Amino acid sequence: MKITQLFQISCLTLAVSSVLATSVNAGQLADIYQLALNNDPQLKAAEAAYNAEKEIEIQSRASLLPSLSLSANTTSIDSDTANYNNHGYTLALTQPVFNAASWFTFKQGKVLSQQASLQFDVEQQNLISRTVEAYLSVLRAKSDLQTSEAQERAIKRRLDQVNAQFEVGLIANTDVQEAQASYDNARVARIAAEGDLDNSYEELARLTGTGFEVIAQLSDDYPIEEPTPSQAKPWLDKAMSSNLTLKVASLATESARRAAQAGHAGHYPTLSLSASYDYDDGTSSTDYGIDTSSIGLTLSVPLYSGGSVSSKSRELEQRLVQAQFNQDDTLRAVTQSTRSLLRDLRTGALSVRALKQSIKSSEIALQATEEGYNVGTRNVVDVLQAEQQLYTSKRDYATARFNFVQNLITFKQQIGTLSPEDINELDRWLE
Repeated sequence: MKITQLFQISCLTLAVSSVLATSVNAGQLADIYQLALNNDPQLKAAEAAYNAEKEIEIQSRASLLPSLSLSANTTSIDSDTANYNNHGYTLALTQPVFNAASWFTFKQGKVLSQQASLQFDVEQQNLISRTVEAYLSVLRAKSDLQTSEAQERAIKRRLDQVNAQFEVGLIANTDVQEAQASYDNARVARIAAEGDLDNSYEELARLTGTGFEVIAQLSDDYPIEEPTPSQAKPWLDKAMSSNLTLKVASLATESARRAAQAGHAGHYPTLSLSASYDYDDGTSSTDYGIDTSSIGLTLSVPLYSGGSVSSKSRELEQRLVQAQFNQDDTLRAVTQSTRSLLRDLRTGALSVRALKQSIKSSEIALQATEEGYNVGTRNVVDVLQAEQQLYTSKRDYATARFNFVQNLITFKQQIGTLSPEDINELDRWLE
């Protein structure tokens, strides 16, 4: 099913679900996507461009169809020998019989219409990707803020503990200064995280036209798994056959080829059929009308036009060469991106598992360091560094999970399978 059809079905489905769930799940991804469908200016501009460009086929077809015109005139004649009014009208029909340039232009118009439709599909996929990206940016910023706040609270407790020990003479002032510096740095990190969260909400508001204060969180049970099959070839084959950007580039080459054919056809003769009916009412010698009918063929053979036809033909040939190289570059880019994203998904899944284990290890290390500090074998710097490592691991773990989701969405777009259903699927893992 084409992305346009899925887009239309999703609009209806999400519109109903949005009405039913807005008061409860105002921050769910499906509702945010629905708002983006209705309010994103980039998608609206793309839709207007599609509606405009699909008219090209109709306009190019018109040059192959008959044209009919009606003209009328009235003339008052006053001279020494005559004084009368002449009224008349002319009905003229012209039908191209042979015009190779118009035929190839019509063929190009059909290709451009298909290209416009595919480009709109690309923009719809881009909206899905941008929606998920903006949503994940909020989740990432919110996770960073939560981690920064927890780290600040932990270091504040440590600072209070160190101050209390210093006041009774158990430790030196150096330990107090170390703890104070760590606390100050944690405050700075928390303030920066608050700003990043506000900025991420602003990006979401730009996309949807609506402000948000709370959004659903990604479940801890969201599956982080390597893509199967693990070989790159099946995914590359899928991308070669389904990637929308590659299809747009292919149609751009076909459009340039048709344009080059139309340019060459500027040297060909043209043949057209003309028919007319003319009626004049009133002359100087009669008081009745005169009508005239005519029909004929017109052959036009271009001989010389200052070199413009040849120049135009050479220009369009080079446009074709340009389009072919652009298509080749798009093919290479799709191949590279598909391989890279597949590799990123593999390493991402492994990294998430490793970072999850790293959190456990950091917690054990912090506990051991605290015990050593309590018995005097470790100093406060060691404890602060162990705490820093723990919160860094937590932050990296959350970031790795969000990056995996974003890479998965981008990967689906790269192989041409991204659709609104992927929004619904991800939404099931938000809570």
